[in-house]
Amino acid sequence: MLTLFHYDRTSAAQRVRLCLEEKSIPWESIIVDTALGDIDQLPKNFYELNPKGLVPVIIDNNLAIPESLVIIEYLEERYGGDPKLKPSRPEDLAQMRLWMRKIDEGIHVASRTIGVCLVNRHIYKKKDPGQIKKYYKEMKDKVRKKNDQINIEMGIESPLLEEAMIEFKSLFLEMNEYLGKNTWLAGDKYSLADISFVVYLHRLDSFMMRPLWKDLKNLDQWYEKIKTRPAYKKAIYDWGDVTADQRAQNGKEAYPKIKEYWDKA
Repeated sequence: MLTLFHYDRTSAAQRVRLCLEEKSIPWESIIVDTALGDIDQLPKNFYELNPKGLVPVIIDNNLAIPESLVIIEYLEERYGGDPKLKPSRPEDLAQMRLWMRKIDEGIHVASRTIGVCLVNRHIYKKKDPGQIKKYYKEMKDKVRKKNDQINIEMGIESPLLEEAMIEFKSLFLEMNEYLGKNTWLAGDKYSLADISFVVYLHRLDSFMMRPLWKDLKNLDQWYEKIKTRPAYKKAIYDWGDVTADQRAQNGKEAYPKIKEYWDKA
């Protein structure tokens, strides 16, 4: 059986779970909460599975695959079946991949920035300093490490947070315009593109930021439509969020500054 290393609230793992649940693929869960700096719970060979030491990672037929966007395309190709999550028309397939490129071009980094500035920095301050030091010593992604250090120190005053909100506003405006002419992000069928991006709306929503896009009706309706899918409940809601209360509280406190960044974008 396929094994997934993941934890509840990571957007990358959420998109993998969404794909697994949409396609009804049986899987085994192994929780590895790297966001809390708990690297001691990693399997001894985890850095062989994923040199970055991050989740999600799947193991399928003794093959270890990291990187959520690679994983969901693998699942679609490997397991097939219905629903088909890749468009059949070449032009729609190209559109799907153009959307998904934006994730590696900055959106996922922006998403992490928001999480560290609003929540993770407070969690890390309560942890054993030696444990956090070890966490960052093991972290292979130098950009991620540098960004975290800035965001932990500066919190909501971080210049990277303002940049993150600019990134998201630009993305959401583009999505809203596209969804005014199309049912889904890659034409007329739900696809890996929709799965890839809805997790970011969920993430910002968990920080009480949904009012930011209240006027983007096409985007908000798309979000609501996906939330009603049975796979969404299984992949997102049923796993919960151990930081939910802190996310909501910190999000409300930070909202005036976040709104200021959003309005300036």
